[in-house]
Amino acid sequence: MSSKLDRLIGQQRRWLSARGLTDRPWFLLASAPEPTIPTELPENAAHIHIKYAGHSAAKQGLPDSDLTFLLQKTKPEQIAGLNIRTTLRMRRGGSWTMRMKRLVPFVPFQEFEIRHRERDLLIESIAGSLFAELGSDDRPSNGITMICYAIAVGIPQIIVAGMSLSSDGHAYNEQKRKRRHVPQDEAALSAIARRHGQVVTSEPALAQRTGLTLYAPAHRDWHSAPPADEKDDKTP
Repeated sequence: MSSKLDRLIGQQRRWLSARGLTDRPWFLLASAPEPTIPTELPENAAHIHIKYAGHSAAKQGLPDSDLTFLLQKTKPEQIAGLNIRTTLRMRRGGSWTMRMKRLVPFVPFQEFEIRHRERDLLIESIAGSLFAELGSDDRPSNGITMICYAIAVGIPQIIVAGMSLSSDGHAYNEQKRKRRHVPQDEAALSAIARRHGQVVTSEPALAQRTGLTLYAPAHRDWHSAPPADEKDDKTP
């Protein structure tokens, strides 16, 4: 791992820790139509929204996000009505404010940043490539960016929902915009499935197509002792 990548991950992890977002599962929600929402999530799961997925979450009766990934070009009207408490914002270049924040990442700032070139570095380090040769886009989607980010900062379990390789459009509006990044996303998710078992999905079609494990709630911690009726009867 390069020193540049080490430094980036360390800064991001210290900020996330200050916001109480490390060492717990992440439920990562994207904006594909009709997301498959698990009936049960880990009790301490953090709700992570990609761009405008908060609108979809509200329709599903889910809590507000613990962290929202937004772009530099995000407009106020696109997130109107959402209660966004913590933001990871992607910018083309670093701002003066960002440079100052990175000197003290242990402070629980409400917003932190990641640069475009750092995004590419994370994807390449986690998925092995940007897969630019597979389609008309230079890299995978923002959903893949957040999955790679979560892996890089050491999130123990990442549960992906609302991500599709087949359905067009978004859950937060009725415009059927054609889905971009499909070949890059499929290649990246397939690579992630082979390398990083902590990434699972609640979407059956996505699991089947990429090899990601289909999420199943853990009703009992496998480390705990079995119930009495499951124990061997050792009474003489």
